[in-house]
Amino acid sequence: MQPTADDFRALARSSPWRWTTLHFRHRSRFPGEAEAWVRRPGELLVSPRGRPTEYVSGVPYSTSSVRIVGNADGTQAVEPDPEPEPEPVFRADGLVESRPDGWGFRHSDPIWGNYSWPAMLDPEELSHHVDVADLRVVEVAGRTAWRADLRAGPGYDPRCGGNCCELLYSEAGLRADFPDPDDVPEKWRGRDYPDHYDVALDVGTGVVVRCLPVGGPDDAPWLENDVLEVDADLDAVFAGR
Repeated sequence: MQPTADDFRALARSSPWRWTTLHFRHRSRFPGEAEAWVRRPGELLVSPRGRPTEYVSGVPYSTSSVRIVGNADGTQAVEPDPEPEPEPVFRADGLVESRPDGWGFRHSDPIWGNYSWPAMLDPEELSHHVDVADLRVVEVAGRTAWRADLRAGPGYDPRCGGNCCELLYSEAGLRADFPDPDDVPEKWRGRDYPDHYDVALDVGTGVVVRCLPVGGPDDAPWLENDVLEVDADLDAVFAGR
């Protein structure tokens, strides 16, 4: 089938419901090259090129709602909310039409390097206020992917904006943190940005496998992922960390 822009956006918001474990190779300007294993929720094992393997646990956003409870000794504790998390609205093809609203339902994965890492694993920020052009079906590292030219527009809401860690380095990404142009630091104004980004999403997982700037400065952020295994049993991998 030939996907549409709406299909691409739906895939971009579907990652939390398409895989549980992931094994992949990563390349980027920062944090660099690595082999990684993710087990949801909240476990990451990274083997950076030329450096010791790192284990990361925990997530920067909650994957479920929580409540504060009082203990008999007067202290407080955080517990998972016993109410089940609302389900997303699924389309007939299994992709997500809309996700549960609210901070408590914002899914995430452990960070390595910066916030572009969890953003590439769950690229919800590409599902709205982003223009999708030249959409095509391609193969990336032996797997089917949907690839398109993306331009962030007003209202783009990256996981971490302000030209820090957004997937689409852009004026719109800067304004996500500085909606009033008068608040933008003087030295940040007039930056040179890529014309657009060449982005590929792995169809099976919804993960960003290519995010490459087209035009603009030579030091613009970029990243590549090659998916090696999906939903494999990683018990032995994590037991040996």
